[in-house]
Amino acid sequence: MKYLVFAGLFCFASLTMADGHDELGLEKRQPDAPMTVTSVVLGEEMTSISAEGGMEGYGQVYVTYDLTYNTARTGGTVDGQGRGFTKDGAASGRFQGFWELQDGVVVMRNVVNINNGTMNLDVIKFNPLTRDLVVQAYILK
Repeated sequence: MKYLVFAGLFCFASLTMADGHDELGLEKRQPDAPMTVTSVVLGEEMTSISAEGGMEGYGQVYVTYDLTYNTARTGGTVDGQGRGFTKDGAASGRFQGFWELQDGVVVMRNVVNINNGTMNLDVIKFNPLTRDLVVQAYILK
């Protein structure tokens, strides 16, 4: 199953590399969501980035991105989970995708499977210099 998801992600990632998301005809699920980076744990084989913030439709969201490296250490795969909490309950999501370093910014493109049956293509931009992290969520399902 993991390999099937990665194959699908590869197709989406190759289509979105030029940041021309509108060309795919994808509609945004919500407004862009700035998040606060709460920790960055650097490792030889993996780096983990955790963040939190308010996100329309999901409430207060907590997320962790686990990034593994390619041989050049300028990209690789992303794996992670997020939880959103509102007064009406909680949402849970798991995602996989790819990341690359573009002009000093870590850009992640993930397919997110959410426990309410929806699916997103998230484009996350993290600037390590300023600690800014913004999530752009596009509707897949």
